[in-house]
Amino acid sequence: MAEDSHGLQVQVARELVELSLQRSYMNTERTLAVWTRTALSLMIFGIAVDRFGLLMRHPPWHVANLGELLPDPLSTIGGVVLVAMGVVVLLAAGFRFLAYGRRWYRVNPRQVAYHTPWLAFSFAMLMAAFGIALLVVLCLFKQ
Repeated sequence: MAEDSHGLQVQVARELVELSLQRSYMNTERTLAVWTRTALSLMIFGIAVDRFGLLMRHPPWHVANLGELLPDPLSTIGGVVLVAMGVVVLLAAGFRFLAYGRRWYRVNPRQVAYHTPWLAFSFAMLMAAFGIALLVVLCLFKQ
C-alpha cells in the first residue's frame, strides 16, 4: 500500500513539473505579446508625432494660415525615431523568443504545445516589416 502511494506521489510530481514547463513557455509567449503591443504603440505614436506635428514650434493657431505650415523637421525626426524604436523592439523580442522557444523544444521534446515558436516569431517579424515599410513612407513621402 505504501508503495502505491509513493508511485502516485511520483506521478503527480511529474505531472506538476510538466505543467510548470508548459506555463513557462506560455509566459514567454505572453511576454512577446506585451513587447509586440509596446512596439506597435511606439510606432503609432511615431506616426502621430510625424503627421500631426506634435513637436512643431509654430505661432498660435489663430495667427498662422494652416495651409502654409511646412512640415517641421523636428517632428519628422521624432516620428521616425519612435517608429525605428518600435521596429528594434520587435526584432529584439522576436529573435529572443525564437531562441528561447527552439531551446525549450530541444530540452522538452515530449511536451506538445499548441504550436511551434515560429508562429509568434513570424507575427513579430511581420509587424517589424510593417514598421520598416512605415519608415520608408515617413522618410520618402513627405508632404
